[in-house]
Amino acid sequence: MAERDAGGVAPQSHLNAPKGVVAVVLAAGKGTRMRSNLPKVLHPLLGEPMICHVLRALRYAGIPPERTVVVVGYGGEQVARVVSSQGSYLLANQTEQLGTGHAVKYAEPLLQKLEREEPGAVQQVLILFGDGPLVRSSTLRQLLNYHLASRPLITMITTEAADPTGYGRIIRDKEGHFQQIIEEVELTPAQRPIKEINPSLYLYRAKWLWPALSRLKPSPKKGEYYLTDLPAYAIETKMENGLPSVQTLKADFEEVLGINDRVQLAEAETVLRRRILQEHMLAGVTITDPATTYISATTKIAPDTIIEPNTHLKENCVIGQNCVIGPNSILIEATIGDDCIVLASMVEHSTLENKVTVGPFSHVRPGSYLEEGVHLGNFAEVNRSHLGARVAQGHFSYIGDATLGHDVNVGAGTITANFDGKTKNKTIIGNNVFIGSDTVLRAPITVGDEASTGAGSVVTKDVQAGVTVVGIPARPIRRKSVESKEE
Repeated sequence: MAERDAGGVAPQSHLNAPKGVVAVVLAAGKGTRMRSNLPKVLHPLLGEPMICHVLRALRYAGIPPERTVVVVGYGGEQVARVVSSQGSYLLANQTEQLGTGHAVKYAEPLLQKLEREEPGAVQQVLILFGDGPLVRSSTLRQLLNYHLASRPLITMITTEAADPTGYGRIIRDKEGHFQQIIEEVELTPAQRPIKEINPSLYLYRAKWLWPALSRLKPSPKKGEYYLTDLPAYAIETKMENGLPSVQTLKADFEEVLGINDRVQLAEAETVLRRRILQEHMLAGVTITDPATTYISATTKIAPDTIIEPNTHLKENCVIGQNCVIGPNSILIEATIGDDCIVLASMVEHSTLENKVTVGPFSHVRPGSYLEEGVHLGNFAEVNRSHLGARVAQGHFSYIGDATLGHDVNVGAGTITANFDGKTKNKTIIGNNVFIGSDTVLRAPITVGDEASTGAGSVVTKDVQAGVTVVGIPARPIRRKSVESKEE
């Protein structure tokens, strides 16, 4: 039941990157074309800020938070909060956004400090963007391995785009050797048709990178400092091993798609959703209608579970084997055991043990725990409550702020009146209790083992073990011998 990485793939294991590899994630831009006050990297993709997918890909490639600098700028406090929720990342604040090269300079002091504290910790610097959420950890590993095999000054990802609009182009000589990157705003008419583009994913030799950054000059058209100028500088350097100082590695365009507007955001969501669904299906999960099924990158599902149409599994769901989820179900941060059914219902921030059935049209609200064999009928609601094994809660009922023992029957129309206008009060129900239809349990209240309530009762006082109460307000009418039954 593996979690997906940023590209939708479940890694076989958490790998460690080779010693000396660090990462810099550029996440300072506003994203003007998003037409939003929200920083671009925080726009949601399958329910998570897109930068979370990038950070996960880095972690699964073996680069931990302690070796990753995230450069923030616009909406820096918001971005920093999200990043910090993912781990102990190093944060640099780019106070003025003057291009990608300018942004990396803000990461330099943090990484040089790391190198002083741990000599050899910063030898190769991977630079990527927080708005590129589709990159796979496997591709990052491939880039690392390719770079470390010959150790050029720069190894960079390139790709082919049917429509290269918006991207810098890769310029090569007649023999096909890399020459330089030219940003779109500076392209000549002859260069515009070039299909090979720069998706801005680089791996640099650190000792070369820092002085090279100081050589960057502002672009004549925008006055910004571009990382895209660095490969041209590297070409000037003759390598000691005679190999190229700049090498390129091609990747699929779909994987390195950057997000600049909401159209591209929707396209990226489609790609990531398809990958995640495919991985689950290949791992033994049946998804009957992928077109209407939405599964987060952090959801885990065991084999032989069936996901029915129009089901949404959000955040960190964990689902056991042989379950049926849906159709028309929504699970948010839910933990579901084996052999469960959740039919046309919602379960959020709660746990269901094995063989629990919910629905149709029921709602398990946050903070609830349903033990093995619990059954919720249609239009049943449970909120901040613990239901013991084999509890049967009838339809049109509400159980809130309550603890129920095992083998309790909750009749249709039953409610716990848990809120007195100021406080959410507790209801405690023992084992083998029978709650008649349309019972109102005014909390705080305790109902003992083997007790029962008549239909339509309004229970305002504690009910002793073995006692049956009826009426408004409910009064005892008989007592059963609990002790003799147990004997």
